[in-house]
Amino acid sequence: MKTDQDASSKFYLSDFILDQEKRVFVLPEGPKPEFSYSDGKMEDYILEKIIKAKDVSDNSEELMGESRDWLSYYHLGMCRSNVVRAIQLPRDFKVLELGAGCGPITRYLGENYKHVDAIEGTFKRAIINRERCRGLDNVRIFCSDVKNLKLEPVYDAVFLVGVLEYAPLYFSGEKNPATFLIELAKSALKPDGTLVIAIENKIGIKYFSGCPEDHNGKIYSGIHGYPQGKCPVTFSKKEIKNLLGDAGFKNIFFNYCFPDYKFLSTIFNDNGGDENFYLHNWIETPFSASDIRVYTFDEALVIKTLSEAGLMGELANSFLIMANQRSDSVFPKDWIAKKFSTKRRKKLLCSTTLKMFPEIHIEKKRLLGQEEEVMFKDKTDTVEVKHKIFDSRWIGGDLMIFDFFKAIYAKNIKEKFTEILKIYYQELIKKYSVNSLDGKGYPLLRGVAVDFVPRNIIKKEGKLFSIDDEWTVGDHIPADYCLFRAINDVLFSQQPRVKKKIKNVDKFTIEIIKYFFPNYNTKRYIENITLEKKFQNTATAELFKINFINSHKVLTQIKNFRPIRKLWNILPEDLKFAVKKMLFNN
Repeated sequence: MKTDQDASSKFYLSDFILDQEKRVFVLPEGPKPEFSYSDGKMEDYILEKIIKAKDVSDNSEELMGESRDWLSYYHLGMCRSNVVRAIQLPRDFKVLELGAGCGPITRYLGENYKHVDAIEGTFKRAIINRERCRGLDNVRIFCSDVKNLKLEPVYDAVFLVGVLEYAPLYFSGEKNPATFLIELAKSALKPDGTLVIAIENKIGIKYFSGCPEDHNGKIYSGIHGYPQGKCPVTFSKKEIKNLLGDAGFKNIFFNYCFPDYKFLSTIFNDNGGDENFYLHNWIETPFSASDIRVYTFDEALVIKTLSEAGLMGELANSFLIMANQRSDSVFPKDWIAKKFSTKRRKKLLCSTTLKMFPEIHIEKKRLLGQEEEVMFKDKTDTVEVKHKIFDSRWIGGDLMIFDFFKAIYAKNIKEKFTEILKIYYQELIKKYSVNSLDGKGYPLLRGVAVDFVPRNIIKKEGKLFSIDDEWTVGDHIPADYCLFRAINDVLFSQQPRVKKKIKNVDKFTIEIIKYFFPNYNTKRYIENITLEKKFQNTATAELFKINFINSHKVLTQIKNFRPIRKLWNILPEDLKFAVKKMLFNN
């Protein structure tokens, strides 16, 4: 039986002509391929915002500000490119991107590599991609069904970012559909070229902890082996390694991504060997999801256990894989882990890297390259925030925040928190006190104390070591505000567990701070909250206001009420989009 892969009509990229109006390369006969994979009305919204935007560059704050829900955030949000930024191939590379979508990855590639060809199967998305890459003469956008292409081995690297999992929807025949796509990508590579794949891990830890499968929204779908039938399919490390080996790739290098590859925050690899580099310290939890999720266990504590057992790689939420037939020269060799800041102003975006040479140390760089201290003021001109970067020594040990995570499970949670905070407060005063009080009698600290939170403190052999002191707020800040930040840092990180254990978080926080300052009250607590909001809004430029959690709660109630659920299921997509947009904007 003849399959899609047997089609006799194969085209070289040189067969395509430029559509002068849309600036997209298409086949001469004109029909534009369209697939069922589409975000419908959302694509109209994205195109409109990109056309109107003055800044369409990688990590554009302007486009980020137009994000209204998960789908628009996925296409317009900052830090989509972190997954390819992490590996930093030579800038003179000629690269090919298959399944380029609406262009956030293409834009980064175009800004950083000599020549970029991007292939997208949907004409509307190809147009969006072209708009996103406007001003980049080194980028060409092609609209084509990849099955009908005959690629020439002229590329130094081929990128499949969030694409391989969709192979079962578009390829058929005796071979594994993923094999067809891998072999197609391989055919475009020079003999020493590198294939780069970003994909979710079928057995990623987030799928065990209650996140729905990213592509079909069903809980446990991948770890159950996709019993639903034909759908996008992801792979375990072993499975994808076998696929690449069968395709002739001899050198395969895995990077492990958290929370996933789409908005990468943390990535690590196997360069550290079996040594314990406390990589659980680098991973933020709980893991977010694009749809409603449940929480089956404490992700932070489970990840710590997996880290200590050397199993985090196998159960990473996503993989970034590099494969080469002849050489491993472009594989990362000088770092073990990287963490990207993701929710702040573009000018303040940073990477923090655990480097191996000339000795183990922490390297911190801004993504835009500047090194000088940066200062911002809030809208009311009452809070001044400074940001600086610097390299530092690596300190082994667990973050102090894990002591609090464990304390959440104690019967006397308030007493446990207070006991840990006594140690914290003693070090806080010792390191940062300026030996004076504010007008209400609270000890004043140097402004850099704002960053002395449990997430930035290593506890080793009973001693506390401050790490990553990048922020300063004003000249002085009150000690009660630092206690408030320390408690908030823990409770916000553990929202799902906290809600079950602590009925009133505000009351809980006030009562703990009262142990240290008996006069502390609700009014002062509100002042702390106000100061924290000013700090956060100044650092982020208020770019990240999308309240996915509250909106998802409303959508959950809609879907769980049977009469409304039936109506919801038959609503046209554009009307669903309008409802979601209203919810997220509120």
